[in-house]
Amino acid sequence: MNQAKTNQLLIEGLLLLVLVTNPLFSNFLVTPEETIRLEFPSNLRNQIRFCKQNPIQVYGRNPIGSLTNCATVLESEVTMESFFAEPLEETTETQWAFYDSIGKQVFPIVVWEGSEPMVLISLVRSKRGQFGVQLQRKKDGAYYFYRTKLSNWMI
Repeated sequence: MNQAKTNQLLIEGLLLLVLVTNPLFSNFLVTPEETIRLEFPSNLRNQIRFCKQNPIQVYGRNPIGSLTNCATVLESEVTMESFFAEPLEETTETQWAFYDSIGKQVFPIVVWEGSEPMVLISLVRSKRGQFGVQLQRKKDGAYYFYRTKLSNWMI
């Protein structure tokens, strides 16, 4: 086989590889650059706390880590960013969620343009200070993990 034919086959192979793997990398889930509002049951709003979870599971519905790692959600509208004003000191990943006054996890509803209603299960803060949200689609219960910016989330 001559050199020109070998080069052509190599280029065709690389193009095929790019076409096949490109969809795998382009489907990384990221929340949109818009204000995303969490909807809580109105009768619970004055009792909700945002708490660090006890990490029994990597992702999932976990119990409160301790009552000292909770912040009360005020009646007024706030961003989730306000709960993480301190610098990152932990070297492990942490997971956070909403709870009522007796420690039962509360699952607010979230919808943004072009998405179906989903339930917020938890927020994850990585070792490097990045944030992601674990969401569950209401219709079929499918789980999704989105990378996100806290400044877009309103409570």
